[in-house]
Amino acid sequence: MNGTDAKLMGRRLVFPEAFQCTFESSEWMPSAVPDDSVLIRNDFSLISPGTELALYTGTHIDIDNLLNTWAKLPFYPGYASVGEVIAIGRSVHQVRAGDQVLALGHHADYDFIPYSEEFILPFPEQLDPRHALFARLAEISSSAILQCARFRPGDVVAVIGMGLIGNLAAQLFALQGARVIAIDLIEQRLNMAKASNITNTICPAQDMDLKEQVKEATGGRLPDIVVEATGTPSLVNVSLNLVRRHGQVILLGSPRGTAEIDIYRHIHSKGVSLIGAHANVKAIDGIPSSAEMWRYALSLIANRQLSVEPLITHELSADEAPGAYDMLLNRKEEALGVILDWRKR
Repeated sequence: MNGTDAKLMGRRLVFPEAFQCTFESSEWMPSAVPDDSVLIRNDFSLISPGTELALYTGTHIDIDNLLNTWAKLPFYPGYASVGEVIAIGRSVHQVRAGDQVLALGHHADYDFIPYSEEFILPFPEQLDPRHALFARLAEISSSAILQCARFRPGDVVAVIGMGLIGNLAAQLFALQGARVIAIDLIEQRLNMAKASNITNTICPAQDMDLKEQVKEATGGRLPDIVVEATGTPSLVNVSLNLVRRHGQVILLGSPRGTAEIDIYRHIHSKGVSLIGAHANVKAIDGIPSSAEMWRYALSLIANRQLSVEPLITHELSADEAPGAYDMLLNRKEEALGVILDWRKR
């Protein structure tokens, strides 16, 4: 069950300190897989530009939080990987050696992962494994809809930020019948949104009120829902100002700092709901679990209802990984979905 005794040599990415990305050698023994774990040989992994860049730059909100032991340097990055199961622990029966799986794994040649439907999920053989990677980020994006208290088909939903999380959130709202408006300062990301079937886009003009631009696009309506998907604290106020009276503002992007809010003018007097939509807030109060949303996202991608091919801007060999973070940080107009190929050296 645990495979061969041959030692496997590999590499994994690490951020030893801010603005540094290097490889660390690793050794793996298939025969030593813990009873509750799975050993996976990765083929591809997808960089999540939000959280991973926050750790890479040392700006993550919880870096200095002593109660958070995860968001610390050195940090081993990784949000989504696909590969082949090569060994399983004695108590694992849901997957077997040879299965192709999507995992909440690291950027590495090999990965030991404790088995859980929240961490490891088989996917159909006919699905392009590079496309399957995006189901992990779509699961995060689904938090915006799951936490939305009052959504009705036909609602105007403005999504601020057309990064991976914002784009996928916009697509998910559109699939539920929303009239989606994509907002971003980078024209190239709006072009990717259009290629993902998000036809109504706005690049805010410096000489024009964003409200007026939105009204022009909607025939005079302000958004029923505004999704802030960048994590930029100053855009919380922009979102609160933009949404209609009795509307909802969903904070999907993890805020990287604090913001001063005019509570009376923006929330109290307008009757606006300000809602957090962190990916961890699932499987409570009737909200589906992460595993359920993974499966849902995979089915949408497999059926081509969720468009992910336009989001892939770079496919790099694993050797090029250190430069990928610098590119995502400093060349946002050209880099978005960056896939690392661990089969190439």
